[in-house]
Amino acid sequence: MKHPRPSEPVTSLPFTPVIARPLPCSVTPFPNETLGSYTRRLAAANQTTSRTLFTPSRWLRCPLNELELLELLSGQPRTTLVWAIPELRRHAPGIAPAPRTPGVTTRFACRRCIWQSGGAGTVHVHARTHYDNVCVRHGIWHSDGVETLDQQIDLAPAPEVIRAQLTLDRLEQRRGEAFVAECYRQCERVWLALETRGLVRSEVDDLLRRLCEPNTPTGPDPLAPFHRFRRVARFPQLVRFVVWAVSPSLRRVARSAWEAADHVIPAEFERAFPLDHRPRSTTGPWMCDALINLLKRIDSHAQLIPGSGPAT
Repeated sequence: MKHPRPSEPVTSLPFTPVIARPLPCSVTPFPNETLGSYTRRLAAANQTTSRTLFTPSRWLRCPLNELELLELLSGQPRTTLVWAIPELRRHAPGIAPAPRTPGVTTRFACRRCIWQSGGAGTVHVHARTHYDNVCVRHGIWHSDGVETLDQQIDLAPAPEVIRAQLTLDRLEQRRGEAFVAECYRQCERVWLALETRGLVRSEVDDLLRRLCEPNTPTGPDPLAPFHRFRRVARFPQLVRFVVWAVSPSLRRVARSAWEAADHVIPAEFERAFPLDHRPRSTTGPWMCDALINLLKRIDSHAQLIPGSGPAT
């Protein structure tokens, strides 16, 4: 065999570069979907795992971030991925603004929204706020107390729950998300204490019966303190209580002399929320102090949080 001389060039072997191509099955991201949820759905559609998708391939000459990798694998436009998945916005800040609040809380997407978009399975999305519990478009309770997709509740027998969510959304538009979120958290704590003492329970029990009949043929335990149906049933009253507590006139009374607030605030509360029975000797003073202190805390938050509306 004749070997080439050192002065003669050596002909290289033919080389065909490897071209990166999208996966066979593309998946459209759900609005506000979490990165983990979309990765799992993309992997399941292509009969692989999320870990395999993010394992670096041998042909990659340079590292890719999450956005570049998903754009390559899914075949979806970069703009679509960035607008749909908030976690990817840090890689392309010029396409979509960063989320207003950090997405530390997630929830299931409305099951009817998933079906209508042509998706299947479970989709997790970033929760806008902890009181965003209702899909007002399809009348589905999808958040508080729901641990699986099958536990979402059809609100057709209780349209007042949908109206309560709309009321809370309008209040947020006027007063701001930070202020309403803190007010909702404070009011929920006081309202649970009122309900535990049996002062405002009759309306909840009536709504609970209407919800349980079509949604639970086997009959759940409606007396469970943290049952998801009971959370739904108290939601309309709780929203009305939030609207009552953010009233500037009541907060102004709470800032006045304690003797005046001691008479006005309980009377206004009983006028807005008829009690199931008269409070006992110890419950009456407790309720009065709890309502006055609640209004004072909300008034303090209104002065600290900018853009929360009038404080007087």
